[in-house]
Amino acid sequence: MDFGRISGKKSYSDNGLSSIRINAYKRPKNVAVLFEDMKLTWADFWARSKKLANAYLKLGLKKGDRVQIFLPNCLEYPEVVIGGNLVALINTAGNYRLTGNELVYQLNDCGARAIVFKSREQYETIKDVKSQVQSLEYLIMLDEDVPPDVVSYKTLQSENSPDDPGIDVLPEDIHLLMYTGGTTGYPKGAARTNKCDYHMANAVCHELGLSPDDVYLAVAPMYAAASMGYMYAALLSGGTLGIVPSFIPDQVFKYVEKYKATWIFMVPIMYDWILNLPEAILDKYDISSLKRVTACGAPLHIETANKMIKKFKNAEVSNWLGASEFGFISKYNFRNGLIKEGCVGKAVFDLELALFNENGDPVKEAGHAGILYGRGYSMWEGYFNKPDATKEAYLDHEWATVGDIARQDENGDFYIVDRKNDIIISGGINVYPVEIENILLKIKEIVDSAVIGVPDEKWGEAVKAIVVKRPNSYITEQEIIDFCRKYLAGFKVPKSVDFVDQIPRSFVGKSLKKELRKKYWEGQNRLI
Repeated sequence: MDFGRISGKKSYSDNGLSSIRINAYKRPKNVAVLFEDMKLTWADFWARSKKLANAYLKLGLKKGDRVQIFLPNCLEYPEVVIGGNLVALINTAGNYRLTGNELVYQLNDCGARAIVFKSREQYETIKDVKSQVQSLEYLIMLDEDVPPDVVSYKTLQSENSPDDPGIDVLPEDIHLLMYTGGTTGYPKGAARTNKCDYHMANAVCHELGLSPDDVYLAVAPMYAAASMGYMYAALLSGGTLGIVPSFIPDQVFKYVEKYKATWIFMVPIMYDWILNLPEAILDKYDISSLKRVTACGAPLHIETANKMIKKFKNAEVSNWLGASEFGFISKYNFRNGLIKEGCVGKAVFDLELALFNENGDPVKEAGHAGILYGRGYSMWEGYFNKPDATKEAYLDHEWATVGDIARQDENGDFYIVDRKNDIIISGGINVYPVEIENILLKIKEIVDSAVIGVPDEKWGEAVKAIVVKRPNSYITEQEIIDFCRKYLAGFKVPKSVDFVDQIPRSFVGKSLKKELRKKYWEGQNRLI
């Protein structure tokens, strides 16, 4: 039907940039970004983002070019993200601790033309590998003492216009590549469009009830998928983004008080590190401003959830499931002391979840495990330049998965049983490590654990527990096995236990099981 409207592309719809622009015009004097004793008003933030966008154009970057963000948490981080978005560049966030070889892989995989970094130390890493990345042309550095072959970020800000760059940015344009953790192989770039992140950020605003009065405390590294998602939500809401330079457990509450933060996100192990500090340290600061406390990025165990509920008395405590590909998947609120181990709740706003078996058939019975799939506007478009991986992730043109194994109870709540790639197959039976790890953490003498499969002549794989004991604990392997036997079926009980000083984890808290398996599978025909 013809309504007589003028035809043309709608570059403003389903595009978070339009909401951010409107926030800057509505509340120009409100604070958009806090970092230590520095602050940017919304007018400042929007102007600086546009200056960077125009600088990118002047350098010769064009729509669709990739820019590697190689930054620690800093004042400039959000404007680097939005500045690239304003001229339809594709940002790819990276762990600023990457070694040269790891960085080379990501730069080559995305074909980055520019990299934005902070320090001379990082420059040395980049300089050593630049010759291995044919696409890389521009090195942009935040700090002073800029080398001759590097572009000064401060100069780009001072010499460029804050006018609108005039690039048509569409909802379907890819604006962000979020690289997966790489715990099961080489990292893949999950391609997120303006449209999907607009809907993802809207879901967070809806679930948390965010308003322009809210202040988000960014503690976790901002390159992480959850951090990036919550940052977009904070900007979309028109509130304030308070950035913590680096995670130091006994300093986090200081920033809650300093910024008067109303909501916060950290991975569960970060809450553990903080809440295990002496009360004398924790009680030094006023954290009563916190109204929402969220955990995401790794399993949240009952013990940690109880600590959070006890400490954050004025706040809603929630556990979220997220992924680089999905954005945010589900949310579970801890209300009235009701805590269900492993529960990640129900799908977030505007997302649908379902379980399917290996054949692609729906799992309809409550309590039965299946592969968790989702569909909705916040889903990613696929893996950058990896059509086979994209095809494997998608069941059809809508439903897609990252390989989580889950079950659903009678109330509709989902529980993550395990990652598909971490399953142990012992005697032809699937064993899910997370279930065993939850039991191990009930033992007071154990502070951390990981469960893996190791070679076994009879069963193919045997269950091995790798645990970290509390200082001065004398618990034995047999005592641990006997404890597990009380709670687990025989095929799930660890056949052996190794004691270590530390479980290797990524910075976002995931145990690096591939690394743990290596020594046990050396010389084998396969590596699980």
